[in-house]
Amino acid sequence: MREAQPHAPPLWPAYIATYLFMVGQWASGVAVPLQVGLLGGSFAVAGTIAAVRFGLGALFQLPFGAVADAWGTRRTLFVAIAGNALVNLVPLAAAATGSIWILYLWAVLSGLTASLFLPAMSAFVAGNAPDRSRGSAFGWLTLGTHTGIASGPAIGGVVWEHFGVSPTYLLSSAIGVTALIGPLLMAGAARAQLRFAGLPSMVAAVARDRAIVGVWIAALAIGLPWGAVSGLFPLFGSSLGLAAGSIGLLLALQSAANGASRVPLGRLIDRRAVPPLTAAGTALGYALITSLLGLQTGPVGIALIFVSGIVALAFTLMLVQVVVSERAPPQLRATGLGGYGTTLSAGLGFGPFLAGAVADTHGFAAAFGLVAGIGAVVAVVSAVVLWGTRRADRVKMPA
Repeated sequence: MREAQPHAPPLWPAYIATYLFMVGQWASGVAVPLQVGLLGGSFAVAGTIAAVRFGLGALFQLPFGAVADAWGTRRTLFVAIAGNALVNLVPLAAAATGSIWILYLWAVLSGLTASLFLPAMSAFVAGNAPDRSRGSAFGWLTLGTHTGIASGPAIGGVVWEHFGVSPTYLLSSAIGVTALIGPLLMAGAARAQLRFAGLPSMVAAVARDRAIVGVWIAALAIGLPWGAVSGLFPLFGSSLGLAAGSIGLLLALQSAANGASRVPLGRLIDRRAVPPLTAAGTALGYALITSLLGLQTGPVGIALIFVSGIVALAFTLMLVQVVVSERAPPQLRATGLGGYGTTLSAGLGFGPFLAGAVADTHGFAAAFGLVAGIGAVVAVVSAVVLWGTRRADRVKMPA
């Protein structure tokens, strides 16, 4: 089977598109929980909205990855990016009507557009990066992802604080639509006729591989505490008296550290025979560090927790993507990477849902601690599944 071609298309349009897509998503993402509070909603409501948003990713990234394999990554990206720009305008209706229910609609649509975008973009990079530097390519891709996740909350928080609700969402939509520059400059991928009846066999072919399933579980272990932090930290910060701009900057610090670590970690994975089992160990480390977040009382302690935990998170997710890309057949890479997105998003969805319910009655320390503890248990399950697996073997295509 052929891997990356000698004259493979450049990858920088993919990195730029990913950055802009994430800025748009997360500028609105930091504004929505603040808007919930403005409309009188509870912590549980904010957590549920975040759970819906990430839960849709859990439900659809795996099948949408199969769709991208059959439909073509470039075509899929056009639809996802245009949809994202429109979705970022939906909360304006909540501001106009005072209805929190419209924010649930935003969560559904935002989750669907992310589910289309992420596996398609990852598959494009995996298919066009040389074997010897695939880890570095994912490093640059996730640098764009997490720099965007860092920039989005910072931009959204500052615009919200100084200009108000509507300008925040208008700007997030305007930034999101500029991501179309990516697929406009990317080479088109070959595509087959889309047959929904064939999607289950594509998923089953990838899921037969124990190493792939094990790293999917490691992604779930990361997603649980990360989702709790992403979904509820704006409210936790507000409870400590932090301004919206400060909350956005702390989230930006977390994601900036995440993004900055990705390229060197990708090079480490390229140059060392890091076994898949390592993903379970680093996922466990991230859960233990995150369990301390709710005990902090000021921005310095929060910043230390964010920065110290992020290397473990980044290494885990980098290794997951590389293992899936190496072991899945080229024709099924988006499917395998969609499975990674599904399990990660399942954690990102369930984490804030559970944490929001606990925070309402027992406070944030209990909420973050409980979800981190569940993440640690899932990491141990991942270690059991991954024991004795290797990176290089590849599953076979279904007949």
